[in-house]
Amino acid sequence: MAFSINFGDSELVARLRSGDEQAYGKLYEKYAPKIYNISRKMGLLHEDAEGVIQEVFLKIWRNRENLDSSLSFNAYIISIVRSIVLKQSKKRARFLAFQHYAIHYWPGDTNETEEYVIFSDLDELSSKAIEELPAKQKQVFMMKNFDHLSVEEIAQKLNLSPRTVENQIYRATKSLKEKLIDMRVISSSVVGLIFML
Repeated sequence: MAFSINFGDSELVARLRSGDEQAYGKLYEKYAPKIYNISRKMGLLHEDAEGVIQEVFLKIWRNRENLDSSLSFNAYIISIVRSIVLKQSKKRARFLAFQHYAIHYWPGDTNETEEYVIFSDLDELSSKAIEELPAKQKQVFMMKNFDHLSVEEIAQKLNLSPRTVENQIYRATKSLKEKLIDMRVISSSVVGLIFML
């Protein structure tokens, strides 16, 4: 059914929840330029900003059944964009640290594309190492480094003391550093930089 009137966000979101692709398309048309502009203002290049648009709307489509039409869709979009851009920026910063400080076991004429493939493998190893952390350490580490919550916010959400949260973060970070160093892929200096960024 074609839209003959201009629906507001709440109506479009309500329709999207039930799988309405036209509503999805309308929201895409409305918010894609805004997502692009925010991404560019946050320092991403053109191609990366275009990629953020696709990632945001893929996330929205997959999560459509859980959307709340009574909440601000604009605020929801902005929060997703900031999270994605921050994650990309931090990954790029870690890659630059990797380029400068990694222990090179590959030929000296390795180009940046090959180095990025190696870095991506390292990033995957880091993710696996996180999954192997004890449950409490993993939960706190993820909330701190992926949800970007403060120690106080984590303590409040988990009903723990700030000191306990700090100890869990310290132990998780220490464990991850040791695992990556033991792999003999990177030096202690680059591991330190990766977890500082």
